[in-house]
Amino acid sequence: MTAGRDRRPLVPFVLAAALVVLAGLFASPAGAQATPTIRMFVSAQNVTVERNGRGFVRVDPGAYATPVGADFKLVVNRPDYDTPVTAKQVDPQTGTVLRTFDADTLDGWTGLKDFTHYEVLNGNGVIVASDTLPFCPNAYNRARLSDDSPLTPTYPWQCDSGFAPFTRGSIWGIDRGWAVPLVGGGYYYGGAQLYWKAPGDNYTVRVSIEPAWADRLSIPPDEATAEVHVTVVPKGSLPEDGRTANAATEEAAQPFAGTPILTQPPTDTLPDLIALPGWNMDVRHRRTHEYLNFFATEWNEGPGPLLIDGFRSGDEPELDAYQYFMRDGEPVGRALIGSIHYHAKHNHWHFEQFTQYSLLDADKNVIQLSNKRSWCLAPTDAIDLSVPNGDWGQQRQDVGSSCGFDQPSALWIREALPVGWGDTYSQAQNFGGFDITNLPNGTYYVRTTVNPTGSIIESSSDNNVEDRLIRLRGKPGHRRVVVPPWHGIDTENLCGYYC
Repeated sequence: MTAGRDRRPLVPFVLAAALVVLAGLFASPAGAQATPTIRMFVSAQNVTVERNGRGFVRVDPGAYATPVGADFKLVVNRPDYDTPVTAKQVDPQTGTVLRTFDADTLDGWTGLKDFTHYEVLNGNGVIVASDTLPFCPNAYNRARLSDDSPLTPTYPWQCDSGFAPFTRGSIWGIDRGWAVPLVGGGYYYGGAQLYWKAPGDNYTVRVSIEPAWADRLSIPPDEATAEVHVTVVPKGSLPEDGRTANAATEEAAQPFAGTPILTQPPTDTLPDLIALPGWNMDVRHRRTHEYLNFFATEWNEGPGPLLIDGFRSGDEPELDAYQYFMRDGEPVGRALIGSIHYHAKHNHWHFEQFTQYSLLDADKNVIQLSNKRSWCLAPTDAIDLSVPNGDWGQQRQDVGSSCGFDQPSALWIREALPVGWGDTYSQAQNFGGFDITNLPNGTYYVRTTVNPTGSIIESSSDNNVEDRLIRLRGKPGHRRVVVPPWHGIDTENLCGYYC
């Protein structure tokens, strides 16, 4: 993954309340209507955020909608271009029309009009920010609620069909066992965070489904509104990764049993992670320091994909990371392999056990470790799609959906590396590059180690380390790096996708 996509504005915060019990998200409440509907909930009832230098805060309220009874499915269409568009809620199994919503209730092709309302109240109960928003059931950053949920969503990734004015129809929906954000749709659709000037220390965010829509969809009042309490602290009060300094360590929860836990998964379901050599290296000068910058790529030769799902299990911005073992597109088992943390500096989620970069001396002794030690996995480069089970693109995870941009209150994150694909990162000053200011000229090696802790279960670890020979030359303040070809491939002075 490129550095450009990894760098995000600093948005520190700490989540400080537990998620409602996920099992309850699947049960229909007593007395619920037979017609499928939805209900709302929040992933955390208490949030701590930092005030920025201008006195503003950004808050992800973590407000979601999830189906009750069955999939929530809408057929949105018009029979011809002279007839107004309508949305019909249909039975997901039979197609029987259950409810009909006319054109006045739709915000064009972008969603249900005036659906969600939020208010931000200060400590005195005065409203300091509010808005009423449309709702797209196909929101980009949807969340898988548990291992019992379908592995992949059924419905499209957006409500509209693009920029063409000739749309005739679309399908909007939410799979049962999945949830979609009610405030914003994530990184590509306006962001999931609220923004207001916050001179005070305590605020309440009240999110609700508008009464008209609650009535249309037969949503009980207690399932149509929720509150999030926000504590505001001065800039610099919280760690960059969003975790509290003295957070209690909790045993990772394993509340779901849909896919069995395996300690020895079948070999044909395992990935084989391979380290490639560092490439496109240069020396950058910043004030009185010199940094060795480089790119690094790690890839999966298969036969199985690397698929990691993170589920929220506690109060902190941390998800339990499960590796899934796949055969013919279906999971045959899974294993708890670590955790996924929200990094406020990068404004998205990172898996922390994927890769390590080291600078070695001429005798291959480690003299420096890169400070880039956590990752947002996504297929950025096709390395070899001719290998058995090579994924030609159908199952690719987009960078945005993989990383959970702007979603510190995310319930679920998926990070993946399909067979044949690699993930490329740029290591630069203050971002994973090596500080070579005090190193003498000479011969060194840049080592790439994939799966350094062995927490990822793979078919072989024999190809997890790759060293790249380099030579430092020049005078202090004007140094350069010489990188001999690797297997006859000149990897330097490249420009294009990564420039």
